[in-house]
Amino acid sequence: MNRSLAFYGRNEVAASLRTFYAERKNVLIVGPSGIGKTALLRHLNQNCPMLLCETTSSLRRICDNLELQLGWTHYKRNVVERKNRLLSYLQRRDEPVVFDQVALTPPRVARFVAHLLDRIPVWIACRSDQRREIGRIWEHLHKFTRVEVPPLTREETSALIESAVAQGHIQTDARSHISYLHQLSKGIPRVLEELLIELASRKYNIDSSFGRHLLELDWRIHEIPAVSAKRTTEATIPQWDAPPRCLT
Repeated sequence: MNRSLAFYGRNEVAASLRTFYAERKNVLIVGPSGIGKTALLRHLNQNCPMLLCETTSSLRRICDNLELQLGWTHYKRNVVERKNRLLSYLQRRDEPVVFDQVALTPPRVARFVAHLLDRIPVWIACRSDQRREIGRIWEHLHKFTRVEVPPLTREETSALIESAVAQGHIQTDARSHISYLHQLSKGIPRVLEELLIELASRKYNIDSSFGRHLLELDWRIHEIPAVSAKRTTEATIPQWDAPPRCLT
């Protein structure tokens, strides 16, 4: 059974999130793009019911996203009426609401989240909790328990590369360049996935600086359309299994 790199080595983070869910805490999940925040949230949602909103660029889009999931139609209601209806319903529903991919939140969105904080647990996933990057919601972050999703360690990167080599998916000399691949990926699962896919697609002479440069160039070329397209999952490996320490 194929597993996702986004879950590898995440047992401790996942356990903490389950604890905070049970304690009904507000949670702030921080980590760079590709680290596996969305994948963790979707996995957690299988056993810990929550409403996941993947857009926070405007209050209207939040309403659109949540209403679509709830099967609602708004007819000719204005945004304020829709917001108030959501606040009332979500309080009765009494489940955490998760806002994913939060960045540069405008004032109306920040006020909506603040209103929710008075009623139910709220979770936020973002790349950075710095004020200049997260926007007006920064004023309310003191109400959240912060969880940072760590990058893969060198040992975890090594185990994943060894697994890919052992299953015959990538060239065997990749074992001699674990430090290089770990440094290039910065421990980000999605980047490591993309590098492994490049190594699976052709043989690179990574013993030479030219071969390593070619690998990095091919990865960056193929990364451009991948970043621009919306991903349905984060950091999945469709061709090989990760070692058995993955989240189950």
